[in-house]
Amino acid sequence: MLTRRELLATAPAVLAPAARPNVVVFMTDQESAQLPGPAKLPHRERLNARGVEFTSAFCNTPQCSAARSSLLTGLEPHRTGVVTNVDGGSLGKSLSPKLTTAGHVFRDAGYCTGYFGKWHLGSEEGSLAEFGFPTYERGRDKAVSEAAAKWIRAQTAPWLAWVSILNPHDIYGIVKDLPGVQPRPGVRPPATALANLEGKPAEQRQYMDKDQGRPTLGYTPEDWLRYRSYYLGLMEKADDCLGSVMGAIRNWDNTIFVYIADHGDALGEHGLPFKGPFMYEPLIRIPFVVCAPGLKPARRDDLAVSIDLAPTLASLAGLRWPAAVAGRDLSRGPTGRDAVFLEYYSKQKWVNPIRTIRTRRWKLNWYDSGHQELYDLREDPHEARNLASDPAALKTRRELEARLNAWRAPLTKHG
Repeated sequence: MLTRRELLATAPAVLAPAARPNVVVFMTDQESAQLPGPAKLPHRERLNARGVEFTSAFCNTPQCSAARSSLLTGLEPHRTGVVTNVDGGSLGKSLSPKLTTAGHVFRDAGYCTGYFGKWHLGSEEGSLAEFGFPTYERGRDKAVSEAAAKWIRAQTAPWLAWVSILNPHDIYGIVKDLPGVQPRPGVRPPATALANLEGKPAEQRQYMDKDQGRPTLGYTPEDWLRYRSYYLGLMEKADDCLGSVMGAIRNWDNTIFVYIADHGDALGEHGLPFKGPFMYEPLIRIPFVVCAPGLKPARRDDLAVSIDLAPTLASLAGLRWPAAVAGRDLSRGPTGRDAVFLEYYSKQKWVNPIRTIRTRRWKLNWYDSGHQELYDLREDPHEARNLASDPAALKTRRELEARLNAWRAPLTKHG
């Protein structure tokens, strides 16, 4: 692990424009940090080898638009106003251009800024200039990564490229492609099954019976191996795109390169596919790797969250973020957090708020319906046993409830 002195040396208060590094944020969609088996990810392995890998990183919410709003602004979803997805089939409110984004901060510091790929924070048409990205190109993953690489090669320093690919979000294709998928060697089956939803909040079973879980209700153990194999194949496609962007970097000694995901995937644990009203580890744990000039390769296990990205990027580039943020500057050393606080609002138009506190050992999920889940992650890492009604865990539950109530007090506006 890096010493505090080494970390501080990489984060000057302000850098002269000529000395500012170029920046890439490479963001995947629905990538869990807990992959279910081996995959060929040579570009990711190369990036991990040269960067700081945060092994205990979490999304602020396992929902695309809301999570993206936090990554761009350093604010939690209830502060950005984007509490769920913003597409036509959802209840979401688009990101306001009045909020300070990474695009604004870097553009105003003289950077050329470009956004490539999925936006999902409002209209996908037109320009993103009002969010600080005069250059904006959409398309499928291969085209997006190649467009970003071409743009990077054409720039003179300094520049910021935010590259947002879709995979492994294409896991939804498994519904039609399942019969033709062969399980991969080494892919692990889910540790838990649908029967494990007994004793869990009723909303999880509703998701399976009435919502997006329905197509997988009859999946056999072999089918879940196919699901997870399909997912790993999508990860390899994402890695190819990563390689295209990495190949455009001319000077790694003057480039900040971040790899991160908006949120994870349920991966069939507890018989659950995709994402929905649940906060299990595969869904909230995300990859987070930071490469930057002067940062020595390391693995850090302090608790990190999506909101940390924005202030960390600015600090590493020698810029000051001009507005208050909820995130912490990871370049300043370990966060010192003993818990992270996460939130969830709705699944499309199905409003189902959940608030979560996750410490090193414990996790409490508190639904607005009153349902709760309490897990001892040290003794039960797969979250199979809900201890919310266990008298032996009452003291711990009460302590976590008090902390969660204190955090959620300002959230009453959103339930």
